[in-house]
Amino acid sequence: MNYEEKDKGYYSNVRLDLINLINRDNRELKVLEIGAAYGETLFYLKENRIASEVVGVDLFEDVKNKQNYKNIDRFIFGNIEQIDLVEYYDYFDIILLPDVLEHLLEPKLVLNKIKKYLKKDGKIIVSMPNIRHYSALIKIFIKGDFRYEESGIFDYTHMRFYCRKNIKELIETSGYKVINQQSSIKNYSGKSVTKIINMITFSLFEEFFSYQYFFVANSNE
Repeated sequence: MNYEEKDKGYYSNVRLDLINLINRDNRELKVLEIGAAYGETLFYLKENRIASEVVGVDLFEDVKNKQNYKNIDRFIFGNIEQIDLVEYYDYFDIILLPDVLEHLLEPKLVLNKIKKYLKKDGKIIVSMPNIRHYSALIKIFIKGDFRYEESGIFDYTHMRFYCRKNIKELIETSGYKVINQQSSIKNYSGKSVTKIINMITFSLFEEFFSYQYFFVANSNE
């Protein structure tokens, strides 16, 4: 997959949805982000004194747009499926995996690997797209179309597709205990139609309305 052909906007945003899941616990944290892009989220954590140290891993360095990289403690460029950060064993309080696992050949192996980088009470925070979202169902079953796209659920760099229960299974069978899970509906701003329908149906159709799911988990080991 050629990630270098992606538009630079694909990599640019602060993931407040993930940040809101961090239990700050009145202390500054050491945070690792896999798929850190230009480091916007990590920079936000450092600037707002949520984190004392922030390290980002990304597949490649965007040498044409070096000016976009934020001033964080360290960037590491390489494939997380192939590299091992031995200097960070038992080091991080939080590891962020923002829409990363679905891009990997062997996500379970990576989840097992990064346990070594967590402190004993450390946590991972995962976000992943939900293939059960109604837009995917319309695209496949109504339009008969499984074309890949530049971004979103059908991103052409996705290697795997998951529903909510499959994401949870992936995390739990990799040796973690899920302590919090959340639908992206919670992050919809204002009184969205989706939010209202989900509320009046007592979340019966939540999985059809949730574009993403978020999971917080700690290691069972």
